[in-house]
Amino acid sequence: MNTTKRLFLFVGRIASGKETQGRMLADALHAELFMTGARFRDIINSGSPLGKRIKGDYEKGLLMPAWVAVYMFQDFLFKLSDDTHAVFEGTGRAQEEAQMFEEVATWLGRPYTVFNLKVSPETVVARSLKRNRDSADAEEVVKTRLAEFERLTAPAIGYFQSIGTCIDIDGEQPVDKIHAEIMSHVASLK
Repeated sequence: MNTTKRLFLFVGRIASGKETQGRMLADALHAELFMTGARFRDIINSGSPLGKRIKGDYEKGLLMPAWVAVYMFQDFLFKLSDDTHAVFEGTGRAQEEAQMFEEVATWLGRPYTVFNLKVSPETVVARSLKRNRDSADAEEVVKTRLAEFERLTAPAIGYFQSIGTCIDIDGEQPVDKIHAEIMSHVASLK
């Protein structure tokens, strides 16, 4: 009997609800949670040379080089037990990352599903300004991050869609309705 548990990725524009939905799904499945943005913020807050380097790009709204994100998700994934689900938030934000995730997950024999939370650029700006979590939520930085999404993340999502691992979810809905829709998809995968 195969006991390998599924991996779930949340992708989408900034402020689309990836962190919220990732946490909710991880709680519902008793899954491990890997949050790329939180990892980067932890590294920044460490004050290390790497943290200082990352901080500059983060505050400008730029995505980190794919090899940094790939290293972080691989380190997490290689240590993950086969009998544990995992939820990834912010992994696969560039096509190179998406392709590497596919390659690693396939090699490890880990099935996965990608949830693309779709929200409009206007919603992104409104939510970012409302949450005002840090300098990355400033309006000019949000505009840069939206441009980075179009340049890097949209092709990554297109890649996941092309290989049939991506499910689009309307991220404009209330949080509980989005979660219910995600859980319906998860139940159908078992």
